[in-house]
Amino acid sequence: MSPLAAREATDADAELLLAWRNDPRTRQASRSSGVIDLADHLRWLRGVLASPDRVLLVVSEDAGPVGTVRFDREAPGEWEVSITLAPESRGRGLSRAVLAEGERWLSESHEVHVVLAAVHEDNAASAALFERSGYVESAPAEDGFRWLRKTRG
Repeated sequence: MSPLAAREATDADAELLLAWRNDPRTRQASRSSGVIDLADHLRWLRGVLASPDRVLLVVSEDAGPVGTVRFDREAPGEWEVSITLAPESRGRGLSRAVLAEGERWLSESHEVHVVLAAVHEDNAASAALFERSGYVESAPAEDGFRWLRKTRG
């Protein structure tokens, strides 16, 4: 496996990110499970890219993009993370490295004390990923999602 590198997403990533977002397995684990059309996605993407409180990263290996990590600032030093692997990258053991690369990028460019993750109760793989990455249960489940938290030194 080649080393992973994160970069900020751009408008040029719109169709790739939309394809990953509309993948059935991705939708199943999302808070919003409907199919998103291109116009709505472009509106969302431009809003994310323009926001100082959101970071959207594309994580790649030498062969190309393998996933995306988004961070939303909830409070000073507190971020919520969301991770999506490209459908063709699943099953390769990349999720932990993608998450770690996203966390590394964020901590080098922003103040980070706490990172939160909302994980669908039926998504055992995602829960295991965050737990292996140092996240612990932080609040009772609500609306079908568990909340995990990672505190950074």
